[in-house]
Order: sequence, then structure tokens, then C-alpha cells
Amino acid sequence: MFWCLIFLTLFSSGVQSPGERLKTLRKKLKEQRGKISQLKEEKTGILRNLEELDKEISLNRKLVEELRRKIEITGEEIKNIELLRGELDYRLREKRQILKKRMKEIYIHGSLHPLEVVLLSYSFSDALKRIKFLSLIADQDKKVLDEIMQLEERLNLKKSQIERKLSLLDKIYNELENQEEELSVTKNGKRKYLTEIEGKRKNAIKMSEEMKQSMKDLEDLISKLSTKEKTEGSIYFEKKQLKLPVDGFIISYFGRKREELYGTITINRGIDIRADWGTDIKAVAPGRVVYSDNFLGYGKIILIEHGEGFISLYSHLSTITVENGNEVAEGTVIGKVGETGSAKEPMLHFEIRKSGKAINPMNYIKL
Repeated sequence: MFWCLIFLTLFSSGVQSPGERLKTLRKKLKEQRGKISQLKEEKTGILRNLEELDKEISLNRKLVEELRRKIEITGEEIKNIELLRGELDYRLREKRQILKKRMKEIYIHGSLHPLEVVLLSYSFSDALKRIKFLSLIADQDKKVLDEIMQLEERLNLKKSQIERKLSLLDKIYNELENQEEELSVTKNGKRKYLTEIEGKRKNAIKMSEEMKQSMKDLEDLISKLSTKEKTEGSIYFEKKQLKLPVDGFIISYFGRKREELYGTITINRGIDIRADWGTDIKAVAPGRVVYSDNFLGYGKIILIEHGEGFISLYSHLSTITVENGNEVAEGTVIGKVGETGSAKEPMLHFEIRKSGKAINPMNYIKL
């Protein structure tokens, strides 16, 4: 009854099985690729195209992870079936030994006819006892034979189950290999797309203009989220001894930067830290998560409000591990390094805002 309730609870809550999750992901990935093809025809904004490419990469990665999980589950199922098969095989050999011993006894001593049992008996009651005993032996022999047949049937069933699971495992491995290749192609496709944009003045300027608008939209959002209240987190900024949010190398600093190729000026409102894909990103101070989602041009982004107008910003993440409203301590893992948004390589873009205005993070970080 207890397991039935659990099953009904899972079923009613809409929990998907591994097979259903794979089916859903395949469908979403197909739809996303169709959407990207349509956007190319419509010639929409560069940042919007990048955002849709990120969604395809994310779905592709989820499908790869789900396939790996399916392989692990199927492998465990095969192990369990193998254990059951081993137990059944042991019991079958045991029963066959009993039957073999019984057949040997019959061969040596011969089988007695009921009439012989009566003639060799001391009395009528003794004859009845002997006939009853023979009947019990015959029943036992039949039972052993029946058990052997049942065990053989169950063994054959387990063997066929293993064969089916191994066949399924082989198919999943093949799909995983193809999907990993597709993931690599999609990621390289995004980098190639960014390189092509940078290589054409018109596209580079267009992307720069789009980023300026995105920055303005982000500033508007941040100005609405910051508070003046003094909190534990704001004290960390007063001390100016923050740690870098990720282990890596700073590749771009705060301030204006001139692009030599076209002579254009870009502004970095924070610092860029190169790090391995999937490296943990940690909150630089205690605070409350006020935004954790995608943002045009920035990819997956997290904003943490620390009080007294201070907000820390983390972008281009591959994974976000916190939600809006979460309270975080200094050093809490909030996500993983990625290359979403306008990033060409795995990195973290980190900013500090004071009352909405970008300030140099290096003034607050102790290296």
C-alpha cells in the first residue's frame, strides 16, 4: 500500500521517467533547431541569435547528461539481473544434483511395483505405510522436476532481458557519441559565428550597438533592485578585501578599451576572468539573489544584492545553482563557468555596482 501511494504521488506530480525525459529533450532540441533556422531567415539581432544558439547548446548538453544517466541506470539494471540470474543458476544446479542423486538411487535399487510393496510388508498396516511413503517420494520427485522447469524458464527470461538491455545500452552509447559530436559542432559553430561578426566591420559595429542597449537595459534593472539598507554583506565591501569569485586569470580589466581592428571604443564595466568550463563560481559576500536567469548579451547571469546599494554581477555562466530570493553566504557556490551570451571561450564576467553605477572591482578585491 505504501509503495502504491509513492507511485501515485510521483505519477500525479508529473515526474518523468528517464525514457520520457529523453523523449522530451529530443523534441525540444528539434524545435529549437527549427527556431534557429527561422531566425536566420528573418535576420534578427546578433545577440538574439547568440541567445538561441546558447539554448540549443544547453539542450544538447542536457541530452548528453541524460544519456549518460540512462547508461548508468541501464548498467545497474543489467548488474541486478545478472545477480538474479546467478542466484537462479545456483538453485537450478542444486535441484539438478538432487534429481541426479534420486535417479542414481532408482537405477541402483530399481523401482518397486505397488504389488511388491504389499507382498514384502509385514502386515496390512505396514503395506499402507509403505505405499504412502512411495507416494510422498513420487510427489517430491515431481516437485523437484517442476522446480527445475520453472527455474529454467526464469533463467531463459533473465537471459533474454539481459540481451535486450545490452542491445538498448549499445543504442544509447551510439546516440551519446553522436550527440557529443553534435554538441561540439554547435559550440564551434557559435565561436565561428562570433569570429565572423568580429571580422566584418558592419556586423561588429551592429553587435557593439546591441551590447550598449543591453547594458542600458541591465542598468535600468539593477537600479530597481539595489537597496540602501546596511547589511552584513555591505560590510565586506567597506573592508575592500573581497576574494575573486572564481579560480582563474584576469584577461580584461575595468574601463575603456580600443579595438585596434576598427578603432572602435568598448567599455568593460567589470573584469573578465578566464577559467575552465564548469569551475565553481562563488558569491563574493553575503547577500540575497535578486536575479538569476538569461539576459541578452550576458548569457546566464546572477545578481546578488548586498545592501547599501552594492550589487555583484556574474555572467556567461553555464549553470545557475541558486534561485531568486535565496540568501547566500560568502563563498556559496552560485553557478558554474560557461561561455553563454557573447563569450567566445569559458570565462566569468564579474561586476560590482554601487547604486546602479559600475565601479572598478579591483578596488574591492584583495589578490
